Amino acid sequence: PAGRADANDVVGVRLSRDSGGLFRLVLKRAESGEVYIGALLPSDSGDGRALLREGEVVAAIDGLTAGAAGFEGLLAHVKAAEQSILLEVRRRRQPQEEGGAVLAHALGRLGLGQEAAAGVASAAVERGIDPAAAAGLAENLHRKGEEMKLGWQNAATQIGGWWRDRTEAAQEKIEAIKQAAGPALRETSEEVGHTLQQMREEVALKAEGVLHRVAPPPARPGDPPPP
Repeated sequence: PAGRADANDVVGVRLSRDSGGLFRLVLKRAESGEVYIGALLPSDSGDGRALLREGEVVAAIDGLTAGAAGFEGLLAHVKAAEQSILLEVRRRRQPQEEGGAVLAHALGRLGLGQEAAAGVASAAVERGIDPAAAAGLAENLHRKGEEMKLGWQNAATQIGGWWRDRTEAAQEKIEAIKQAAGPALRETSEEVGHTLQQMREEVALKAEGVLHRVAPPPARPGDPPPP
């Protein structure tokens, strides 16, 4: 993201070199030894310099603190940087800005992206909307949303349990029917098999009798003449 603000009153913005290869950033050193933004010149890089203010004290550049590197060290780091640097500055928030930060946080809890939430909060402050009241409304919406989500989860759990219980009961009934019907099915199968065997034997005997009448076997010596 181009910029961010956290609870420690530190704003971090990424600056990029422009088409001429420059950051268009002027750093100065105060009598106290602090390093601050002396000037932010127009740039075609499209970075987030609009979020910074001239005169803001530099906390760090790419994690390199002003206290550790000193003024000359920070200048050398900026000159040696490749395409971009992360410039972090200390900022005192005004009461409206504090409220805007609270509102942005509340909007973030509603699922709004960080940059979008910050933009909405900033617009609310600019239009004179009470950010604390808006944040309270957003928190209420978030709480209601969480309650609804929990309600849906509980309902889904109850429906799932009901369906599982009914399914298990139906399965038990099916198994009971199978067990009860098993012996009867086996007896019926045995009876059917026995009956079929008798029918096959009767058919074979009848067929044999018919064949004897149609084509009697040849007479053998000593057999009586056919009727």
